Amino acid sequence: MQVLHQRFPENLSGRDFVVGDLDGCLDLFQAELDRIEFDTTRDPIFSVGVSWRIVGRTPWVVCGCCMSRGFMRCEGNHEDMLLDYAYPVVAPYAYGRATDLLLRNGGRWVLDLDKSEQDELWEDLVPRVAKLPYVITVGEGAARFHVAHAELMTGYVDEVSTWFKGKESSSPKQVLTDTMINDEVLATMIEPLTWGRRLIREIRMGEASEVDTSYGKLVASHKPRSSGLALTYVGHTPLKCMVLHASHLFIDRGAYARKRNSCLVVLDHQPCRSGSTHGGMIVGPNYPDC
Repeated sequence: MQVLHQRFPENLSGRDFVVGDLDGCLDLFQAELDRIEFDTTRDPIFSVGVSWRIVGRTPWVVCGCCMSRGFMRCEGNHEDMLLDYAYPVVAPYAYGRATDLLLRNGGRWVLDLDKSEQDELWEDLVPRVAKLPYVITVGEGAARFHVAHAELMTGYVDEVSTWFKGKESSSPKQVLTDTMINDEVLATMIEPLTWGRRLIREIRMGEASEVDTSYGKLVASHKPRSSGLALTYVGHTPLKCMVLHASHLFIDRGAYARKRNSCLVVLDHQPCRSGSTHGGMIVGPNYPDC
């Protein structure tokens, strides 16, 4: 059964961490866990999506490791491509598109698994991926935050869903509020949740401001907050630095590239929420609501 939204209570005994797109980089992830002295007994870590970009066996290994206790992740476009490949859609919607999409986007590793790995992938891991939520919400009230893969915005994503072209006007875009994050609304917007890049394209860099943090540079847009929506961590779009726009904190730093200006971001949510200077992160109350 597809899970659209999963809730977790506020963590009162430890720290909440959020990690950007892993992109198969298990070694970088382990290094970050060591750096933050991650405690599996009280420190949950939420992922904006694993993504299967890296060719080879690494994504399969990461897929297994990232189902472990204390690691919660939401479903993104690469997870959806894997599921579309595993559970083909009957024509006229298929036409080989699911297989082509997966293989063109770092998914050729599914062809390289041996028999036992294939059995584990299809019989165990794929069914578990199918149960991943598209949106995770942690806590209530002032302590609330969300985790999603791409963006919390209604309306069709034209650049990806070419068969939806011409319908944008009948489904206008709108940034969700906390009260709109429910199964009824989310069921109508799987494409934006997994593929959307409309919010990040709204940013007017000439009106943005930069903040230095212990996690690197943060760009706060001309509209850092969206009224009624709690801080929402997203990835999907590889960026040179973190970006805050419309209550969305974009944290995909293109770990898969393994270049000097790329990295895997693991954030401690508490300083992000409070807006305190602890850890050098300032994305909370310091920015006014719109």
